[in-house]
Amino acid sequence: MKNGVGKSLLRKRILALRRSQSPQAIERKSDQIRRKLLGIFQFSEAETILFYLALADEVQTRKMIEHSLKLGKRVAVPLIDSRNNQILISELKNAEKELASGILGILQPKKNFYRPLKIEQLELVIVPGVAFDKRGNRLGFGKGFYDRFLKKAPRRTKSIALAFELQLVDNVPSQSHDAPVDYIITEKRIIECKKCT
Repeated sequence: MKNGVGKSLLRKRILALRRSQSPQAIERKSDQIRRKLLGIFQFSEAETILFYLALADEVQTRKMIEHSLKLGKRVAVPLIDSRNNQILISELKNAEKELASGILGILQPKKNFYRPLKIEQLELVIVPGVAFDKRGNRLGFGKGFYDRFLKKAPRRTKSIALAFELQLVDNVPSQSHDAPVDYIITEKRIIECKKCT
């Protein structure tokens, strides 16, 4: 119980910090994070990448998606299947045309643009979250969608969390069902989580 309370308080505190940023600050920091992501070999080597579709106060991914499509990469985005409590993967070809507001106001593919991909096809997963520690432990919104998803991904699939520096904390309480990420990119640095364990 104590772990749950700790997570709940941490989630509340970091979300308040994240939401206190101006749209201009979010855009500026997101651009710095985008440049770091595009400069690493995990991105350049990956042919099929899953990107999350950002809420207004998260690290923005739209420009990253558009750049990836221009490079000829295969881009996938999540479709939340709330009935079965899981993430489905859909290939995205045109962000302008194919997305609409879904669960919790998160963009997702319109039904007629749902192009299923298998998790085995992904080489890189770009992960959202509320708070992270340097070991790669991640605190989301408590539904466990990404934890379950990452546990199913092949070992060769790398996971990179995008976060503002203010989302990094000393310790995220973790349990056996939680799935840590491999890397964290903030506006200031790239953290290789395995080196911090």
